[in-house]
Amino acid sequence: MRPPAFPIFTVPAGHGIVDEAFLEGKSIAANCEDALVITDDFVAVIDGMSSPLASGGGPRSGRLFALGVARAVQDLPSGIDARTAIDRITEALASITVEHSGPSGAVAAIYSRTRGEVWRVGDIHVAIAGQEHPGEKAVDVAYGQFRAAINAAQIAAGTSLDQILARDPGQEAAAELLRWQHHLANRETDYGYGVLNGTAVPTAYIEVMEVPSGASVILATDGYLGPAPSLEQAETELSAALRADPACIGELQGMGKGLRGRQAHPDDRTYVRLTHRGERA
Repeated sequence: MRPPAFPIFTVPAGHGIVDEAFLEGKSIAANCEDALVITDDFVAVIDGMSSPLASGGGPRSGRLFALGVARAVQDLPSGIDARTAIDRITEALASITVEHSGPSGAVAAIYSRTRGEVWRVGDIHVAIAGQEHPGEKAVDVAYGQFRAAINAAQIAAGTSLDQILARDPGQEAAAELLRWQHHLANRETDYGYGVLNGTAVPTAYIEVMEVPSGASVILATDGYLGPAPSLEQAETELSAALRADPACIGELQGMGKGLRGRQAHPDDRTYVRLTHRGERA
């Protein structure tokens, strides 16, 4: 396992259920907005959200929310239920101030060893016993398709791929959606979605998935194509897709952004594979 470029919470001695764990930022570690928590009772994969409209210095809001969720998960009691856990996490995030327009917050999938469940808010990739549980957000699909269509049209009109990668005119054109998107957060409405941002998460956006004894569980952020059965396969699939679609306007349009500068990947990525062996002794 390669060393992560962002702090990984120490695996407790004798934990014994985590088979693979990996986290790497798309650029410098200080800007990484993914987080990974591994305790005796919980394994959580967290993806912070920062709007592309954000500018200026200071910590990115997605990183602040991701770290806030991570710390809150560490403090959860072992037998807590999903609804109560999400409310506690929400309370821990209430003091975070966002000073930019557009979406913000974090999404997460949390495995509870004691309850034999995975809880999800947002679009973290999840697979349990080989069954994938898609987590797309309708607003992200709309954004990704619009951005991809603008970029594809510009390429058809003669704009070079290098120019698309440097400027991403599709993302610029989608700025109006980004400016309004935060009004859909934690709202049960068309294009509404669940997010951990310090406001109450409706029960409809808290997914609870049962994990049978002995089952494998895979949690991965959307920096990967999906919950591949191994880290090696996840990396191989992503690398092949990026070679074919570096602007992320085809198979990878769900990324919502292409490669920039010297980035090897368009997004931070985190992957965990574990085996549920029941409540710890």
